[in-house]
Amino acid sequence: MTKGSVRNETPPEGKACAAPGCTTPIVPLPTGRLARFCSDACRGRAHRHRHTPVPTTAEADMGSASSRGRHPDRAWLVRLRRGHRTVIVAMGLRQPAADRLVEQINDLLADPA
Repeated sequence: MTKGSVRNETPPEGKACAAPGCTTPIVPLPTGRLARFCSDACRGRAHRHRHTPVPTTAEADMGSASSRGRHPDRAWLVRLRRGHRTVIVAMGLRQPAADRLVEQINDLLADPA
């Protein structure tokens, strides 16, 4: 690229740091690739945020009895949750059975062996 040539890029006006929680604007350098982070500390924080394991938990909740014609006593469900993702593992339980299943799953998840 010659000194007089023009790059076909638009400058990132007001682009903020990509680290979670950082709103520091990125200052574009005259050469090289555009930066994603404002500092090495923000780059490290973003890496730790991406690689920190999110705990998985089981929880019991009242489901919908009317949709399947279930008796309201048997409308409890058990779901696994990790961050914003959920999976329903059992439906149509009574509350004591749902609570017992949640306790067993959480014990299993907490046991490192």
